[in-house]
Order: sequence, then C-alpha cells, then structure tokens
Amino acid sequence: MSRQSLLVLLLACVVLTAGCSFLGPNPDSYTSTYEYTVGIDANATIQNATIRMPLPQTDGTTAVNASVVAPDGTVDGAFNATVVETESGPMLELTTAELRVETRYYRVVEEGGQGRREEISRSEYDPSNPDHQRVDFRTASVSVTVNADYPLETQEPVGTEPTFYQSDAVTRAATECRLPNQGETVCYAYDAPVYLAYDAPPNASVTGIATFGGYNEWFTGGWTGNEYTDRVTVRAIGPQDGWITAEGYTETGSGNYPSPEP
Repeated sequence: MSRQSLLVLLLACVVLTAGCSFLGPNPDSYTSTYEYTVGIDANATIQNATIRMPLPQTDGTTAVNASVVAPDGTVDGAFNATVVETESGPMLELTTAELRVETRYYRVVEEGGQGRREEISRSEYDPSNPDHQRVDFRTASVSVTVNADYPLETQEPVGTEPTFYQSDAVTRAATECRLPNQGETVCYAYDAPVYLAYDAPPNASVTGIATFGGYNEWFTGGWTGNEYTDRVTVRAIGPQDGWITAEGYTETGSGNYPSPEP
C-alpha cells in the first residue's frame, strides 16, 4: 500500500471515529428532572376558599414540598399554601378569604420590535380594536423544577416514581393516548379526588389543573430524552362544599428509548 493510500485510510478512520464520538451519547449531558405545576382559574370572585390539589408522591412521601412550591407561603400572592395529609395522600391546600376577580382591559403595543400588553381603563377599551383585550378571569399559578437522580423510570413510573395519589387511592385504567403514534407510550385515565369549598355566584366557573412530569435528557448529536407525565383537571360551576371527582390522566413511555446507561 502506498503512503498516499495509507494516509487516506488513516484520515478516514479519524473522521469516522470522531463522528461516532460526536453522535454517541455524552455522559456529561445525562440529566433528570421533576416538574410540578398547579394553577387555579376563576371567572368570578370566590370567598372563604379551601382548595386541595394533588402533590406528586411515592408511598406517601412528596417529591416537592410547600417550601419549594410556595417559598413565601403563597401561590401568586393569591392563596396561602400548605401541605396536608388526606386519605388520598398528601395534597397542596390553597386557602384565601377572597379571590377577587375584576374585569381588566389591555392593549397590545409594539416596543423594540416586540409586542407587550399594558393595562388600560374601561373607557379606553374598544371592542372593535383587535389590539384590545378584555379579561374576565383571574389565574393564580406556580411551576417548579427540581433535579433528580438519573435515570428516572419513565416507562413504568407508577409505584416507582412520584405520581399523583397513593396506589390504593385511585384506579388507573388503560386508555387511548391523546397524542397517537407515540411509539412505546402507554396512557391511563382515572377518577381523581379533589377538594373544593368556597362561596361563589351560581354561574362562577373555577378550573384547577395540576401537572407533574419526570424527564430524562441527554445529548447525542442533539438533545433528546424521554418522559412521563401525570395531570389532574377539575372544573366546577357555582359554590362548592367538599370532595368532587376530577379527571386524571397519566402518560408513560414518551420519547426515545432506551435511556443511556449512566
């Protein structure tokens, strides 16, 4: 073999090796996180309110506590927040003497090439102006992310990873996934107990949403990963006074598998 042919072969090996190294998973990039979000929407003022939304837990131990979700003791300054134990497991209790909902008016203005929303008076509001908005509801929400040990079990998380409710508190039944053709994704529906107690007008609409997810991520020629998510949605009309059944939905095995070994 000539020196020129040998040089070409050596260069090809170097390029191939570098390419394989670039495309292979980078162990320094392996990360896992949990994310919890809870929010309450109301289109009318509610008073003397106590709302309990689920917290992610494993065998009764929460994955996030009140000091993480509400470090100042409140959610958006609208609700006081504490963790309470219930027959269904630990829950985030939100209380307030009054969640006042007042109609607000806004206009969208462009500044520096970007649009932003500024509040205006009712007299300035023009319903025919597409840049004007009328908001007849109030939202109080919080979202937190915490680091976790890699890797998480995202294909069969129930019982091994934090999810909403203790295993004997709800019955998850296989259901059609909301996003089809997700490969190894398996989804479950369940009746989720949620506590709502407050005074409100007969037509007041309140919506509560809690979501929790566990995520594995790594870099292999680009960022990728896999995940599971749990979601509880409750909707109620008028005053409430106790436990009601909300909609629970768990999605497992979404993303790319297998996760690289640590």
